[in-house]
Amino acid sequence: KTCPVSGSVAILAQAKLENLYRVDSSRSSHYFVLAAIRAMSQPGGKTSARHEALAGGKIHVIKVGTSTLLTNDEVGGQKVSLSNISRLVELIASLRKSGDHVVLVSSGAVGMGCLKLGLSQRPTGPGVKQALAAAGQSRLMRLYEDLFAVIGVNVAQLLISRDDFSDKARFLAVRNTFWALLRLGVVPIVNENDSLSAENVANFGDNDTMAAMTAVLLQADWVFLATDVDFLYTANPKEDPNATPIYAVEDLSQLKLVGLEASSSQWGTGGMATKIIAARIAVCAGVHCGLVNGEVPERIGQMIRGKKEGGTHFVALQGCASAVQDDHNRWIITLPPSGSLTLDRDGYNAVLTHHRIRTGMLLKCSGEFSHDEAVALFFDGKEIARALVRMSSAAITEEMTRSMVGLRDFTRELQSAGIYLDGYSSWRKGGHKGASGEMNAEVLRQLEQDGGVIKSDTPESSGYQSSVVTDGSDIALMCTATIKEANLKASSDKRVLSGSYPQVKRGETPRGL
Repeated sequence: KTCPVSGSVAILAQAKLENLYRVDSSRSSHYFVLAAIRAMSQPGGKTSARHEALAGGKIHVIKVGTSTLLTNDEVGGQKVSLSNISRLVELIASLRKSGDHVVLVSSGAVGMGCLKLGLSQRPTGPGVKQALAAAGQSRLMRLYEDLFAVIGVNVAQLLISRDDFSDKARFLAVRNTFWALLRLGVVPIVNENDSLSAENVANFGDNDTMAAMTAVLLQADWVFLATDVDFLYTANPKEDPNATPIYAVEDLSQLKLVGLEASSSQWGTGGMATKIIAARIAVCAGVHCGLVNGEVPERIGQMIRGKKEGGTHFVALQGCASAVQDDHNRWIITLPPSGSLTLDRDGYNAVLTHHRIRTGMLLKCSGEFSHDEAVALFFDGKEIARALVRMSSAAITEEMTRSMVGLRDFTRELQSAGIYLDGYSSWRKGGHKGASGEMNAEVLRQLEQDGGVIKSDTPESSGYQSSVVTDGSDIALMCTATIKEANLKASSDKRVLSGSYPQVKRGETPRGL
């Protein structure tokens, strides 16, 4: 209890504890032990596991797409853009020389496969794409190996999949592999394992999302998304001459854009819309995101040095303002949501104060998901958070339907007052989509036959108790405005708790009581 624990031993113990997370049903004991090991391994409680692993230096994740790696040739085909790639390699070498660490997320395996096999058009069909990815990935890595070898930098290939983020033990194992490579002075080059993808080539949706998730995984300082334009614009500059550049974005929820397109290249799978999604993941986790022109990679260095002309800067929420404070929340924020839950005001307040969400706080349940899967939480039409659920979608829907039994029917009172609400009557009968989602009329009729439905002349008491859908510790905020509101509320509560109160002597009655 009193002996200090070395950094390496603490990291190993932390990894082992978190690997046992899914088999240990006592979450409170898990967090207590994990917090204790962190406290022992961090002098003064300030040194992070990342700092212990890397001994300082910033981490930058740079994502380049097919539009950066390939360019048009003289006859209208495609060729490798050696100029862009060489300048990118020089930039990475410069950042490493300054003491920073760099992870390169590179698309282009399918495009390189097409060039290698002499195809003029990108083919369709999952099987063909996977074969091209297998053929092109080796060519892509050979190109990087040769260019980095010229300046004396070692590289390593990491092919990852969605499953590596979906399981917490694998999530931490991947992180430790990254940290070990960076500690050894190696530049990891990351791509999705397209050739072994079970469903299709783009399981992440795009490498922009994968880059943002990698940045969250590594607790990076910056993630840079290379594109074929200089900035994010108010509209598509190729179609609207009045489009103006946006230099900085501090609140993505306030961003209003027109004409967000898919990939402008026949060889790529991303686009500006995917970059906005990736930026949102990054900034909510405390990672700065930069949108830069891939043809001018030197602008990445300019943005790190604070020059706004380098590209569009999506400003990260830092310190206590960040939604992600520990490995558990970082893991949740990278999980793909299997469904969504719409919250009422009480549910939203529970999110703000990190309390449990119960079925009685839900307005709607969408999608099909199982226990311990991630879902998106919505309030007022906006996604505000991601959460791990304790209940399946079927169990939540069933309980929401059962909770309707406890609502008193005010139809007669309304009609006696001369108010006729067809929608309300239809909702009571289960034929209208009301506040709690689509009600099943047959289920409600069966409940009424069983004596479960409360009539208008019955006292309003059903004995219904709502179940816990998710714990406050299993919620990661995803909306900038919600994060700021949660921080304001926390600060207000802290001021109230730390305020001065009048001293009351023994035997006296406090004023106002």
